[in-house]
Amino acid sequence: MAGSTLKEPPGANFLSSNQQLGDRSSSTILLVNQASDKGQSTTSRRVLKADERNQQSAFTKIFGGSTFDREGIANLATEALRDPNPVKRRLAFSRLLEGLDASNAAQIRDQLVSLNAGGQEWRDFNYAWGALAGEEAFQQALLTDRKDLESLITGWAASDPEGAIAQLANLPENLQDQRTKFESSIVSGLADRNRDEAANYVMELANQGRENAHRLMEIVATEVLRKDGFEAAAAWSQDLPNGEAKGEAMQRVANTYARRDPEGAAGWIEQFASEDYARDAVREIGQQWARNQPVNAVTWLDNLPSGEGQKAGLNSAFGDWEDKDPVAAGQYLMSMEPSAKRDSAISGFANGYAYQDPETSIAWANDISDPNLRVSTLTRAGQVYFRRDPEAAKTWLASSGLSAEVQQAIQNPPRRRR
Repeated sequence: MAGSTLKEPPGANFLSSNQQLGDRSSSTILLVNQASDKGQSTTSRRVLKADERNQQSAFTKIFGGSTFDREGIANLATEALRDPNPVKRRLAFSRLLEGLDASNAAQIRDQLVSLNAGGQEWRDFNYAWGALAGEEAFQQALLTDRKDLESLITGWAASDPEGAIAQLANLPENLQDQRTKFESSIVSGLADRNRDEAANYVMELANQGRENAHRLMEIVATEVLRKDGFEAAAAWSQDLPNGEAKGEAMQRVANTYARRDPEGAAGWIEQFASEDYARDAVREIGQQWARNQPVNAVTWLDNLPSGEGQKAGLNSAFGDWEDKDPVAAGQYLMSMEPSAKRDSAISGFANGYAYQDPETSIAWANDISDPNLRVSTLTRAGQVYFRRDPEAAKTWLASSGLSAEVQQAIQNPPRRRR
């Protein structure tokens, strides 16, 4: 993985390719490059000029020759937010962002306010404004009613990460409680720019003892998945330093990988199955696989090396299997030898099946060997039972042997339902 030193900001290249409407098309660039390779520089220039004229003609047809004076910006903004044609709205808004600079940012922003721009338009504008103007955009945004600082900081970090990170260390007092959100914004911007810089920043926060900093690695993993796909993302995540941040990245990758190719995902993660950091990734794959092929998922999980990942995976897989075929799931449980993994599997089954048959779930929960897991599973199943039939649940509790504290918890179930 790259070192922690940040690269020079990429300047104005912050807009995505679909926003850079004035750029030459990829097919034209390819043609020009081929011509250049053959020494046909004159032909190349002609192609470029013709393409530029075609682009200008297209924009003139769409926007009526709008320019970036005050009236032209107002017209473009109206097209972007009020035109009935969704494609025309999108093109006009991209044109606004393409023409954004220090001299017109305030006017464009005023137009967005007056035309009641939606959340996505504000996020895109503030990202572009932050990338363009950085600290100046941040300070100006502080003076407005609608600050939208998170997107602004994301764009700033994508263009000038050192400046954005320095600002985080000098937040105004009234923004200190938003520091965690702004750290997420910086990670998002860094991930847009360079995944290794983003991963290094997350690791630095974790090393500083920042609570839950490892969860920010999910942002980086999401961007790697978007850009490179799940197989490349899996290889990237496994090369991260061992620990919670690596586990967070692996879990995010596992979710997407298992949805597309559960067997491939299982083959990837099983080499790490005994590691604590891979626990949630194993659970994620087991759960996703069990939704369509519970027998295959449970068989795979049952044969993994013993550990937290195996137990978590069996718990989640049986929580899905009981929905599809509780009889087959129960038969499999009966075939398992008493063990920690069987306890975890029973707990997953009982927690899920309680919504169909709480009495049967309670009977299964009583078969759990681990006393703490048995009580917690009985509590959840008992709460479902109490909601459904309070009198029958009270009769069961009287002979359950559960402590007064546990009985009280069962008779006061939380409001949140499954």
